[in-house]
Amino acid sequence: MSVVQRTRVGHVKTINYTIKRIRRQGIRKVLRLGYLRTMRPLYPEAIVVEIMNKCNLKCKHCRVSYYGNVMDDVNPTFMTFEYFTKIADRISPLIRKAYRFQFSTVEPLYHKDIFRMMDYVSKYNKNIDLGILSNGMLLNETIINELMRRNVSSIAISLDGCRKETVETFKTNVNFDRLISNIRLLTKICKNKIEVNVVFVATRANISELVEYVSFCKSLNIDRILVNGFLSFLPDSSHLYLYSKQGNPEVQEIFQRAYDKAKYNNINIEFPSLVAEPSGCSMHQTMIIDDKGNIVPCIYLARKTPFELFSESKVSDPVVWGNVFDEDPLAIWRSENSVQFRAKLKSKEIPDECTLCAEAYGVCCSRKFEVLKKMP
Repeated sequence: MSVVQRTRVGHVKTINYTIKRIRRQGIRKVLRLGYLRTMRPLYPEAIVVEIMNKCNLKCKHCRVSYYGNVMDDVNPTFMTFEYFTKIADRISPLIRKAYRFQFSTVEPLYHKDIFRMMDYVSKYNKNIDLGILSNGMLLNETIINELMRRNVSSIAISLDGCRKETVETFKTNVNFDRLISNIRLLTKICKNKIEVNVVFVATRANISELVEYVSFCKSLNIDRILVNGFLSFLPDSSHLYLYSKQGNPEVQEIFQRAYDKAKYNNINIEFPSLVAEPSGCSMHQTMIIDDKGNIVPCIYLARKTPFELFSESKVSDPVVWGNVFDEDPLAIWRSENSVQFRAKLKSKEIPDECTLCAEAYGVCCSRKFEVLKKMP
């Protein structure tokens, strides 16, 4: 198949995916996102509030597992509902104009007040999308039905393989059989109502099963597969990532085979780049608020965070633009420091604090047509 033919197929898949979104979410919601992106650039498109810095899992490669030890300036805890409402009240004008609100970059279902928090945000914007990123271990029929009652358009589940040993080795305290059972229950209850995606973090330990993984996801009735690159914080994890400055032809071939398998199975799949080159960062339109009410470029820069990339290591200092309790949150968002930093994130100019973060080089987050662009 030629590059042109592959590109046409990719565009057809995107059109089909968009049609599915419209059927599931309604055309008004889909058009509203397009409106927000074109008509409200002075407001954040999305808002993330770090309602906790604890997780039900203890994965050795995850930054959350470093809190209280490697990152000794972090006290793992949960944000109280009362404190959350104070933050929500302060940013309410921005909530009214945002498209999406995310609760934590950790497991949101681990917080006992997650549904009360969702309802409080919806009080200010009944149309705001409350998408969920989850490791899937806490899902059950009650929780899924609670999600169904709210404006949750998508749920992304972390599933880093299709074999028990692979998944349980990579994610500490995960029970593979229970996780798969939870996913099956989720897709059964949410069918045609909430988009169910999976996130596959590609590493040297699991890349060999990616093609098989596509068929496995089809059997689970997954809507979309998001293949992400591995983000290394410490040198002892550097052996896991697959990207390089020159690329990785062997893995690129696996990506292409996985794409072809997804096309055959009529399932959407997206990939990261394997060539590390300055690419900007998708967080430039997201307001991120840490557990203290600080507005920061990303949760990594809310505190001192170690980074490792291509045998170089450093600890980045925090970058804080202001605090929602001390200043007008919109004024902070539009402040010179915020605007200039986010302009760099949007472009290919990498801020000094981000030079060893793989997110800035296009090799972590999945993107449409990445395989099509790179394959000859």
